Amino acid sequence: MRTLRIFFTALLLTVSVAAFAQAPDDDPGTQIGDLRGQLDQIEKGMKDENITDSTIDDLRGKAGDIVGKSQKVSSSLSPNRDAAKARLDQLGPAPAAGTKEAPELAATRKDAQKAFDAVDAQIKQADGITLEAQQTTSQLADLRRIRFQQFLSRRTSSPLSRPFWLEPAKAFPRDSANLSAFAGGVKTDIANSWTDGNRIALVICVLFGVLLMTGVRFYLEKRARHLTANRMPPGRLRRSALILGITLTSALTTGLGTQLLYLGLNWNETFTEDTDAMAKALVRIIFFGAFIAGLGRALISAKRPSWRLPALSDETALSLRRFPMLFSLAVVLFYFLKELNRTIGTSLAATVMTSSLQALVLTTLTAIGLVRLSRSQHVSQVDEEGDAPSPRPVWASLFIAAAWIAIVASWIGLLTGFVAFASFMAGQVVWTIIVLSATYLAMRLVDDLFETLLSEKGPMSARAQAIFGTHPRLLDQAGVLLSGIVRLALFMFGVVAVISGFGAGASDILTLGTKLQTLKIYNFEFKPDQILTAIGLFFLGLLAVRVIKNWMSEQYLPRTNLDPGMRSSLTTLLGYVGVVIVVAIALLAMGLSVQNVAWVASALSVGIGFGLQAIVSNFISGLILLAERPVKVGDWVVLDDAEGDIRRINVRATEIQVSDRSTIIVPNSSFITKPVRNMTMSNPQGRVLIKLPMPLDTDPVEARDHMLEAMHSHKQVLETPAPSVTLDSVDRAAMTFAVVCYVGGPRDVGNVKSDLLFDIIARLRKSDIPLLRPQDLVLRGGGSMSDVVGPTAAAAPKASTDDPSS
Repeated sequence: MRTLRIFFTALLLTVSVAAFAQAPDDDPGTQIGDLRGQLDQIEKGMKDENITDSTIDDLRGKAGDIVGKSQKVSSSLSPNRDAAKARLDQLGPAPAAGTKEAPELAATRKDAQKAFDAVDAQIKQADGITLEAQQTTSQLADLRRIRFQQFLSRRTSSPLSRPFWLEPAKAFPRDSANLSAFAGGVKTDIANSWTDGNRIALVICVLFGVLLMTGVRFYLEKRARHLTANRMPPGRLRRSALILGITLTSALTTGLGTQLLYLGLNWNETFTEDTDAMAKALVRIIFFGAFIAGLGRALISAKRPSWRLPALSDETALSLRRFPMLFSLAVVLFYFLKELNRTIGTSLAATVMTSSLQALVLTTLTAIGLVRLSRSQHVSQVDEEGDAPSPRPVWASLFIAAAWIAIVASWIGLLTGFVAFASFMAGQVVWTIIVLSATYLAMRLVDDLFETLLSEKGPMSARAQAIFGTHPRLLDQAGVLLSGIVRLALFMFGVVAVISGFGAGASDILTLGTKLQTLKIYNFEFKPDQILTAIGLFFLGLLAVRVIKNWMSEQYLPRTNLDPGMRSSLTTLLGYVGVVIVVAIALLAMGLSVQNVAWVASALSVGIGFGLQAIVSNFISGLILLAERPVKVGDWVVLDDAEGDIRRINVRATEIQVSDRSTIIVPNSSFITKPVRNMTMSNPQGRVLIKLPMPLDTDPVEARDHMLEAMHSHKQVLETPAPSVTLDSVDRAAMTFAVVCYVGGPRDVGNVKSDLLFDIIARLRKSDIPLLRPQDLVLRGGGSMSDVVGPTAAAAPKASTDDPSS
């Protein structure tokens, strides 16, 4: 408690200090003047001919901040203007000419009008700055987009042509001289670092940096394996936590070790500006390269298959074990060459050569990795037990297809001279792989964390129940919902990270299609960029609907108290609603208005009137079945000649599985228009009825006792309602007993009835109670023909359980 009091006191003091620090704000006039000056500086910088992409992004951010600040100033002044307007309305308008009024009232009205005009002018200035800043932001976005498109469409000599190789050879002497001069400066800077005042610091930093990248890293990884295996609760969280620990350990130790080396060499800030900028860039890229290598090595986990997080076979992991390090080295190398070219000012031919080499190496590595992945998947089509492996996820198949398209596009661009485009596509493929791997790890970590903490079957379930005081199932549902929310946030973060690699955004690529001719049909313009956007949104929407349906049906709904039929109905309805929303969004993205959609609906109505009546009827009937639920998945129904269990309610028809395991497809309209017998709707119990005829000389009480004993001894017979034996009828041939009992479900009636018949017959024979035999049949003839006794008379064959002496 004392610690909590100290914490909250410190938090209160911090908030108070922050509040007092923000109290003395400038007046609105000063703020508007500052915002005007900042906006003028942005507009001036936008006109610079040597502006870079990073500068444009920085100016866009500043313009966005100005928009927010100016809107805040306008909002803060609105109450003052409203108060001044109310004051003017209270004083009323000025009297007509020639009418006298009190001097005090005239002076008050004049002051109120002056105050209103001043505040109104400030609000108009703030709103004007907001509008101008928004326009500046749009102009900067257009400028960034134009530069991005120019960069992608820039064409040079093809590697298949002679100028591609001759130009670097001609520029080699100048580039070599620049490189030698820069290398000489670096040597001088490093030599200056080895001075009397810097020698001890350099040695210490180098030793600690090397130790951190080698011994400390191995020790921390070993400790991470020990802690996750022995200290963490059992479950999947161990694997994801270990992979995260290995990734962070590799990145932090290598990055901090490199930073120590840089600090030791530049302890007294002896580096020149170029050397210092190059060294800082090298530290950053080595840190990122270590993250790539650590993440890939931890995910593949070639030497520890039991700790491997993705569903990869051992052969696949062994074939891919070297690729994380290769990608890491390639990224570090080409980023270093890019920074080196920028620093020493190499020729355009050398820069093009470097970009071509980058595109070729990165795409080749990616292609080889995809080939090995698909080859391993093909080899492991049947595992050691002969079972088919689990299918590849849809998102993985889509990503692999997109990666191949990007690789082929990069190769075509490289061969045709679009080296910038080829290098860009190669870099984007690698960047997307990195973002996808990191997002996958984060999602799995979130799932495992919530499952361990809040899952009903998790190791921390009892402790969480004691802390929150709720039912375990509610905690389980809360964990699934929280996991889904966090996974959605991580997914959006991954999408933003991937799009950020495209410079100004993915829309810049789509705008390339606007150069094509617009197709016009019935006064409606079909633009290629809108069509591509609509198609992309449609397929992404269908993929999102499928993912949400799988998540609902496999994770969230099974943790609720809903029966399987209701869960299936909710999932199906969610799919219908999702598809409708996706189609609507795609149509809006294509530019179709409500009037255009009306034309489509009119055409569909004509088609429905002629040939789609049955389909629409079945579709509407399916919606009625899912809403009213007269039948649901799992029910045993009887419809005409079809009798069996409902396995699935689809859009058009319902699947019924009959007793011989075959499936009958019944249109949904049949369940609405025809009588349906639902055996499990209100009472899922099954009724067993046995009509057992007995001879007239049978003791009915004794026979009834044996029948009741047989029913009470059967495990599947329910105690409530109680089994009963009644004398159904007595005629001149036999007395008939009606044996009635109830079982857990109609599907058990046949098996239980058979078991009871076997048991009752055995009990009756054991007690020497004869079963009813057919009447004797005697054929009488005339003359010397003797009587013929039928097979059911006294000479009838004996049963195996009859007394041989009788």
